[in-house]
Amino acid sequence: MMRQKEIFNSLVIGLIDDIPQGEQFEKAELNIMRLEGVVEFNSYIIDGENKKRTLEVSMGYKYAKLIHELYNITQNEPPVHTNWNRAKFTLFHDGKMQMEYIWDQELQDEVDGYNNDIKPNA
Repeated sequence: MMRQKEIFNSLVIGLIDDIPQGEQFEKAELNIMRLEGVVEFNSYIIDGENKKRTLEVSMGYKYAKLIHELYNITQNEPPVHTNWNRAKFTLFHDGKMQMEYIWDQELQDEVDGYNNDIKPNA
């Protein structure tokens, strides 16, 4: 199993791969939605004038697997983070990074609603 730092480094590599070569940025944001068995990504770069531009994300199965692994680590190893279904990974132009774990109750309610709709009536 990878450590958090190794997963973060892999996310940096994936995010940098999505940034067009030579593109200047203040920060790049990778927004992550994680549910049981599902991971979705979208990313942005923000320039020195605080203009936000969408990046095409090429992160696939490999990165989704890393996010599920990160979730397991954050639930079981110190420092333990509360249950999360969204995260925001930020890479700053100086190489520093930040991860914010988020619980989105609306998202969970929507998922629970779909799950209740497909269960057969007993």
